[in-house]
Order: sequence, then C-alpha cells, then structure tokens
Amino acid sequence: MIKIFILSVFIYIYLTILLRLIGKKEFSQLNVFDFVVFLIISEIMTMSLETHELTVIDSVIATITLIVLDRLESILTIHSKKIRDLLEGTPCYIIFHGKIQYDHMKKLRYSIDDLCHHLRVNNIDSVSKVEYAVLETNGSLSVIEKDQSITNIPDALVCDGSINEVALKMLNKDRQWLIDELKKKGIHSYHEVLYCIMEKQGLYVIKK
Repeated sequence: MIKIFILSVFIYIYLTILLRLIGKKEFSQLNVFDFVVFLIISEIMTMSLETHELTVIDSVIATITLIVLDRLESILTIHSKKIRDLLEGTPCYIIFHGKIQYDHMKKLRYSIDDLCHHLRVNNIDSVSKVEYAVLETNGSLSVIEKDQSITNIPDALVCDGSINEVALKMLNKDRQWLIDELKKKGIHSYHEVLYCIMEKQGLYVIKK
C-alpha cells in the first residue's frame, strides 16, 4: 500500500512537470501530435503501476523520449509551414464570403447541425450574419461576422517569409501579383515580410 501511495505521488508530480514542459498551450489548442503523446504517456504510466513488466524507470525513459519528440515536432512546425500542415492539418472554410461551402462540409463529415451549434456557441443566431467560418485544426469553429470583417480573406498571404499559395489562389491572384504589390510598398523580397494580409483597403504588411 505504501509503495503504491509513493508511486502515485511520484507519478502525479512527474506528469505535472511533463505537462509544464509541453505546456505553453491550452488543452483546446493541442494538435493531433500533442494529443497522441498525452495518450501514450498516460498509458505508459498506468502500465508501470498495474504490471511488473514495465518499471517506473522504464516509464520515465519512455515518457522523456516522447517529450523530446514533441519538442522536436514543435521546433519543426515553427520553422516549416509544409511540415506544420502535414502534422497538424490545415484549417478549412465552412463559410466563405457569406456562402456555405457544402463540398468542404461533406469531405469533413461536418453537418449543418454542427455548423448551427458552433454558431450558437459564438452567439450568432443565423448564417446570414457570417462572412467567414473556419474549422480550425483543433476542431473549433472561428467565426467572423459580416459587419466585423475588414479583409478579403482572413488568411495571411505571407507568414514569416513564406507565401501562402492557397490563400492567393482563393483571391484569384498569383505569386507575381503579390511580389509586385510588395514592391509598391518598398519591399523587394517577400522573405523580408513577417506578416501580410489582404485587407479591403489594400495589403497590410509587417516587416521582420
């Protein structure tokens, strides 16, 4: 009994420290990789209590390995949008310019009832009020109402020196158009740009 009590206290303190190391995110913001890491850590620590095949030391080594992998994943996704999109997925428009994107909903198995529920959660009682609704990679729905929208698309065209080709395509623009527009603002390379978005009055740009 005493051994179980001591092990339980140790695991509680240990897992608390691990969660602090992963930390920096609310649980609602966890990506798929983080969620899988949490599930595996939980299973490993449970096995160390319930069986003799896996010692506490083995569990600590295994969980530290997972934490290192999680931190590496975070570093890679920060520095590479392609890797970030591959591991975390990409947001998807459910409503774009006030129109429901039913094809997207079918692919995601996202129903009208789901949409109405999430709109009500955002204190919106009708689709007619919505300019953009984006299903985020964590499953939440981000909603921008028509009277609050100041952009042609609520996606960055350039993010940390990388061009968002998908956003450009949705605007019916190409890379050369963006480069020309940036030059008009005295920016000779998109690599100099930290953030750029297309507002209704023109490009809004923040340099690095």
